Amino acid sequence: MLAVADTLAVDVSGAQALKAGAAAGDKDTLRKAAQQFESLMVGMMLKSMRATKFSDEDDPLTSGEGVKLYRDLLDQQWADKLSKGRGLGFADMIVKSLEKFSPPPSGEGPGVREPDARELQPLPPLPSPLPGGEGARRDQTPAPVEARSLSPTPPPEGEGLKKKRAFLETLRPHAEAAAASTGVPADYILAHAALESGWGKREIVAADGSPSHNLFGIKAGGNWRGAAVETQTTEYRQGMPMKLTQQFRAYADYGAAFSDYAGLLKARYGAALESNDAGGFAEGLAAGGYATDPAYAGKLKSVIASVAMAGG
Repeated sequence: MLAVADTLAVDVSGAQALKAGAAAGDKDTLRKAAQQFESLMVGMMLKSMRATKFSDEDDPLTSGEGVKLYRDLLDQQWADKLSKGRGLGFADMIVKSLEKFSPPPSGEGPGVREPDARELQPLPPLPSPLPGGEGARRDQTPAPVEARSLSPTPPPEGEGLKKKRAFLETLRPHAEAAAASTGVPADYILAHAALESGWGKREIVAADGSPSHNLFGIKAGGNWRGAAVETQTTEYRQGMPMKLTQQFRAYADYGAAFSDYAGLLKARYGAALESNDAGGFAEGLAAGGYATDPAYAGKLKSVIASVAMAGG
């Protein structure tokens, strides 16, 4: 049972008193309001605990409306009691947070504070930008600022971008020769070489480390009569990547490699040659079986865009 001095948790007059104290800027009111909020939180916790039932709704000992009302009121009262005094700590945190935003004491609000003596001192005169003292150019318009000083400084070129541009510049003459033979734009051919060789970083080499100049990953099939090198590559079987060791063509120089590539396009990839855009070229190569990677066309289109951005 409640003691005689206890008040109900739901106390309208207490709420009115809190409102009046808050309007007067009373700090004690802030703590009491925080305790009220903590009480609400504890009440929600108790209500959540009550939601877990170990008996059926039709239990005559727990399902009556009167019992439910009494239980809810009891929970509210327990929540109020638990939040009084030290409480659970929620009220202290709320008070610390709200004190940062509480209004200043009466007489120190905006427009009331007396200015500091230092604030009443006159500002020193601004230094004159020109010889002749203060106000020498007061009747003249400011000197114009040069336009180039307002333009942003371009960021330094990254090492990766430099290497890409060097790759493109070195191979562009060979790509243009292949473009003249096939009708495929030189940028598309350069992008294909960049994709297959990792921008030259994964160029196929022989066992002794000598270069094959094979930038397009062209394999040495039964009809190939030239030199070949053996290396490991990734092939896709049923959509799954597998590591295989296979033979690849080797050339005397990059000119021979690009010339052989142009001949291969004309012999086997007519759909790619007939396309008018990067997407059609990439999809034509993929449809013709140039690679087993199911995402090959998308990768090639992405590299073609990179070549354009690199200034190829």
